[in-house]
Amino acid sequence: MAGNGPDPVLSPFRGTLRALGEVVLPGPNALDRAGWEEAEAIMEAALAPRPSSVKKQLRLFLHLLNVLPLLTTGRTLRRLPEERRARFLAGLQRSRLAPLRRGLWGVRTLLFMGYYNQDAVRNEIGYRAGPEGWAARSGEGVS
Repeated sequence: MAGNGPDPVLSPFRGTLRALGEVVLPGPNALDRAGWEEAEAIMEAALAPRPSSVKKQLRLFLHLLNVLPLLTTGRTLRRLPEERRARFLAGLQRSRLAPLRRGLWGVRTLLFMGYYNQDAVRNEIGYRAGPEGWAARSGEGVS
């Protein structure tokens, strides 16, 4: 389909995503450098088949998330201390503007996807689900 393809969406917004991840993911140092690279690859793979218009919206929203705090703090999201970042994001989460709330939840979902889809994270938290469902845990095969 025209407009789809492997054009990277997230690489220009690495700093913004990591600033968000430090607030959203479990623990400020949830991912090391390799973990962030894997998370970004997972998220990019999920975004690759999306239409160009969706990718453009995501890029615009990530840019907006980064610069919006300039209006009230004089700093971008990336430059805010973690506590102030958390307050800013909590405010967006309660915004009367539905597109801001939805966009934030969409980005959070991407971050969770990139985090929890890593083997190391799943092993660390003891997540053992598989495509075979409960049959995989009981040793039964799927027919």
